Amino acid sequence: MPGSPEHPQGHLQLGDYRLVELIFESSVTRTYHAEQLSMDRVVLLERIKAGIELAPELVENFLADVRAKAAVDHPGIGSVYEGVHDDEAVYYTRELLTGDDLEELHNGDQTFAPATIATFLRQVASAMDYYQTRQIATLALEPRHLVLGEHAVLRMANLAIAEASDQVVESPDCFLIADLFLDLLQRGAPGATRTSKLLTMMTGEHGTSLTWEQVEHTARKLEKELSEGAKVASLDRAMSKPWAGGRIKALVGMLTIGVMVAALGAGGFFLITRKARPKARDLSAMVEVPAGSYQTHGGKAGELKRFWIDAHEVSIAEYAEFMEALAGLPEGKRSAYDDPSQPAIKLDHDPDQWTLMFRAARTGKTLDGLALDLNHAVTGIDWWDAQAYANWKGGRLPTQEEWLAAAGDGILAPSDRGAVDELPGDVTSQGVYGLAGNVAEWIYAPARNPAFPMNAKGPLCCGASYLTPRDGVLARTWLATREIRRRDLGFRVIREAAP
Repeated sequence: MPGSPEHPQGHLQLGDYRLVELIFESSVTRTYHAEQLSMDRVVLLERIKAGIELAPELVENFLADVRAKAAVDHPGIGSVYEGVHDDEAVYYTRELLTGDDLEELHNGDQTFAPATIATFLRQVASAMDYYQTRQIATLALEPRHLVLGEHAVLRMANLAIAEASDQVVESPDCFLIADLFLDLLQRGAPGATRTSKLLTMMTGEHGTSLTWEQVEHTARKLEKELSEGAKVASLDRAMSKPWAGGRIKALVGMLTIGVMVAALGAGGFFLITRKARPKARDLSAMVEVPAGSYQTHGGKAGELKRFWIDAHEVSIAEYAEFMEALAGLPEGKRSAYDDPSQPAIKLDHDPDQWTLMFRAARTGKTLDGLALDLNHAVTGIDWWDAQAYANWKGGRLPTQEEWLAAAGDGILAPSDRGAVDELPGDVTSQGVYGLAGNVAEWIYAPARNPAFPMNAKGPLCCGASYLTPRDGVLARTWLATREIRRRDLGFRVIREAAP
């Protein structure tokens, strides 16, 4: 309501800070642009949401993260100013990094000279090595955490958290930076081949594994060499003037060509073999299932009205559109698609490991040993996530009777794991993919398990998966709760009206 610190349109105040604009929200905290009145500067203020019960454990975990951030002392990492725990609120403030973040620059198709990329890489590697050598646990690095300021200085948001160091994030972070900088690199510019070689080595595509210390050392050396190369090029242009001896000009030219040939020989392979980013395909097709009598799992016939069902399981790319749509809604409307039965403690629809999953899918890499691209089924979602997505699409999850009716009377082979539109043998004559395999799928209504007829109805999924291929399209699995999340459980949507 007006006058609450959660609604800063009136520039409300917390201690020495006046809240200006809400810029980010998680399930527990909100982050604002704020003005520190005594210092006359703009800062970032992150606070535990008003209205959340301030359990001692929640407050202590929040403040422990603040202390971890405050202990970081590196020029390339944003500073923490102060933490506050009083009767009014629990919050802390940190440095607002000024400039353009790399996510904005990447989306704007900005590119940089190889020497500049080497400078960026040295700066990032120095900050990441600081965390690594001190065994400081961090959040997963994202492009928005890197901000380019004046004089080509790239600085990083403070990612420290109060947990035991988890080296699992090291490889994804290294890969993210390499892939991002490869996209930002000006191809064909002097030094691009050597820069590309180093970045490709960081992705691990050719069996390499580099520490951040090694990356920083190599980037520093490359930065120096490219700078000296620019001086040689300048000297070459000077020597080409009429007063310069022709023999000197020829010698410098031969040396320059020799260096370029050597660089191409050493690094050209990496440029040629770099994989293209996976592209999301159009998977919006739906298949009409006519009204009629259809066999149920129990072998009886049941009448169904006409409906339309997704031809494919919902993909990672499609779910990412849903996540983006939710993020773009006003703060008070982000629950607009939630099912009425959703528990109050469930505050978002993020799949398990969503940041890592989407990153791996966008770049065609692996997560937990499984290859991903944008056209693989989204998994790690519970029933309420699936139903919220279905509501957003103007439909709902299918009942088990509707789901089985979509299979028709065709014989479907249980498919192994793959892209949702590339499942040979697991596609009906009408073009519905993945009912017999790939991933199992959430069902709309709870049902009674015939193996335990005295039990209450429970949530279930239909169809076999790559982990449990037995029974194919006839497979049904009863689950303990709707909160279950599995790496082989996804969903698809139906509509009762034509799409």
